[in-house]
Amino acid sequence: MTERFRELLFLDVETTGLLMQPSSRIVEISISAWSGKGLGRRHTSLINPQEPIPPLYTDIHGIDDAMVREAPTFSEYWREMRDFFREKTVVAHNLSFDMGMMNREIMRLEQPPLGNPGIDTVPVLKKLLPNQKSHKLRNLASALGVRHQNVHRAEDDVMALEEVLAIAMQKPIEILTESTGVDLALWGGLASHRYFRDSLWWAQQNGSGLSVIIVRPPGEDETEKRLEEIHLDNPGSSAKRLGEFRDKGRYPLSWAEVYRIVS
Repeated sequence: MTERFRELLFLDVETTGLLMQPSSRIVEISISAWSGKGLGRRHTSLINPQEPIPPLYTDIHGIDDAMVREAPTFSEYWREMRDFFREKTVVAHNLSFDMGMMNREIMRLEQPPLGNPGIDTVPVLKKLLPNQKSHKLRNLASALGVRHQNVHRAEDDVMALEEVLAIAMQKPIEILTESTGVDLALWGGLASHRYFRDSLWWAQQNGSGLSVIIVRPPGEDETEKRLEEIHLDNPGSSAKRLGEFRDKGRYPLSWAEVYRIVS
């Protein structure tokens, strides 16, 4: 397998509501960039949602209207930071939420959504730490002795996740820049990568077609999985499968095989 998004981008967002609520906006974003040499950069920013933050969510993350009044809007943030998301595998605890919220904001700017490969640490940590009663990040941090003082603040959540994941793997984070990261990027399939469907919706609305990178099992004379790019001129999908509208009812590709969307 020759193509790998070797660098990692840990991501956490705080919001004004749930992903299922169309009006929800981002109020804080934290990222950390990792390569095979270790941590490269951290960046955290409050985001002005340009609307009041409901008290219910201020009670959760502690971010209120006064704190974001002078913060950049998402448009201003994205203008500065979008390049940091290029060619990286995104790592998040409940990946579909964080990437889904990012895509919602990006599409509000009338720009195509992100289709990065991603690692959802929820199913990964459930597999690595099966004896834990709860796999919420705050509970895992407490159980493993990881400092996590400001729960539901984006930077503290990212830093706690990095440490929890390293302890659970018993290996440094950098291992995920190797083939291990490719394998974990497929863990959980559609549930972990629900944000890929943002790209499907975008392609359907814009009539632009959709190119996806699919992971195929090794052939007879091969020792590792193969990456294959497939372009769909008229993309459609069922809950679990993806293909051309003409193939409706028997879409040939599984969503769980999709490694990333070609931007």
